[in-house]
Amino acid sequence: MKFSKHILFFCAVSGGLLASEPTFGDLAVLLAKGNFGNYVKPDASLEQCVAFLNRQGVCFSLFDLMDPDKTVTKEDFARVVGQTALLFSGKAEVVNGCIKKPVEGESWVDYCLLNDINLPSIWDGFVQKTAEGSLPEVRAVFGRQARSGDQR
Repeated sequence: MKFSKHILFFCAVSGGLLASEPTFGDLAVLLAKGNFGNYVKPDASLEQCVAFLNRQGVCFSLFDLMDPDKTVTKEDFARVVGQTALLFSGKAEVVNGCIKKPVEGESWVDYCLLNDINLPSIWDGFVQKTAEGSLPEVRAVFGRQARSGDQR
């Protein structure tokens, strides 16, 4: 599926730039700059990346972003991947500012499975890229609080 190639691309371009465990800030920056690089400047801040994604309906909660230690679960990741797939397909329905999960599948994980999105492989690639520390955009917001490879 074309969308899986986009996600694999954004995981590949990150090349070990994320935190030791995937955080919402890292996911937002990586997704915005990797998948929406034509619309998001290469030097965009975490705030600019999140604002762009939220305007598109790929929702990131301020509560999740404010905690530099809150990690992305597989369910959270599936939601972002599913919302992005719907956006790329032109089938996104935005309700209250967020892309709504279609009725097919009980969860975002189910939605991804039913739509041939190889979520386990994409998740593994994302997690693998988190070993070297938080992205500079995330560290700029949280300073020493954000995890990095040498601060454990």
